[in-house]
Amino acid sequence: MSRSEKTEDDIVIAEEVAIEEIPVIDFGPFLNGDLAARRGVAAEIAHACHAIGFFYIRNHGVPTSLRQAIFEQSAAFFHQPDSAKETARATPAWYRGWVPAPRSDTLSRDTRLFDQYRLQLEWESESRPNDPHAAIFGRPNRWPETMPEFRLVTEQWLAAMHGLSMALLRAFALGLDLPEDRFDDYFHRPPSQLSLLYYPPLPPEADVDVSNTVSHTDEGPITILTQGEIGGLEVKRRDGVWIQAPPIPDTFTINVGDMMMWWSNGHYLSNYHRVKNRSGQERFSIPFFSNPDRDVVVAPLPELLERTGEPKFPAVKVSDHLSRFYAKLEASVA
Repeated sequence: MSRSEKTEDDIVIAEEVAIEEIPVIDFGPFLNGDLAARRGVAAEIAHACHAIGFFYIRNHGVPTSLRQAIFEQSAAFFHQPDSAKETARATPAWYRGWVPAPRSDTLSRDTRLFDQYRLQLEWESESRPNDPHAAIFGRPNRWPETMPEFRLVTEQWLAAMHGLSMALLRAFALGLDLPEDRFDDYFHRPPSQLSLLYYPPLPPEADVDVSNTVSHTDEGPITILTQGEIGGLEVKRRDGVWIQAPPIPDTFTINVGDMMMWWSNGHYLSNYHRVKNRSGQERFSIPFFSNPDRDVVVAPLPELLERTGEPKFPAVKVSDHLSRFYAKLEASVA
């Protein structure tokens, strides 16, 4: 997560609105159709990315059985006692594994009220002597010692999300009237992250400004969010109104991240969102944060600058950007 804000936004209650505010897009024609069909889907996605930065997709090709399995494994891990989860706890030197929520009797708008299990896509090791970012990019995934099924299912899920993210990137490119493969060369060994998230319900007495996660944007190009059955995600419209983004069966919730906004020179919106779980029940969600290769420099694309003029965002190296983001989390894993 990026551009995290703790502002008066966090006391605004989200409105229930028609689901068309965040469109549901049939992704099947993009996966299986001809160029005209793919252009039609890409145009729908581009409109949503410009208008609000969020949309849902259905007919995405990911098996329902795998979706059920990843939620089952996530629940099985988080329902263990903390003593069992400690064997997979993330540390500042190894940023993968379990990151517990701070245990506190005091709630405020600054409180982080969710547990996380953090993983990344893994690639064949590469030699980087004295790598300053080894804690973030240079360690293998950490696995629960007594849950072999957890690793099997999670690795299958990581592969499925990577494949879907590459298809979505092609749709994003086509929506910008660029070649479908425009982003492909930025994703040879991407350090994309998967987070299994557990949100306890907010206590009934919690003040209105208390969220499980405060208002923020995501730092990568795109996020694929798998919502469980319990809602809580809220999105800020361009007019400043907060709206609910409830789970819809058999869909993924997709949002634009900062890097895609930078690539598009602001045409696609990386939008603020937050989570408030006031359902009275535990909530599970599983976001996949697509990230380019760590040595990629993200800047407004030259083809788009020919149309839009001066760049609105400076160039940023992926490893520098992500390391700054992870540095903010060091206290939570120490």
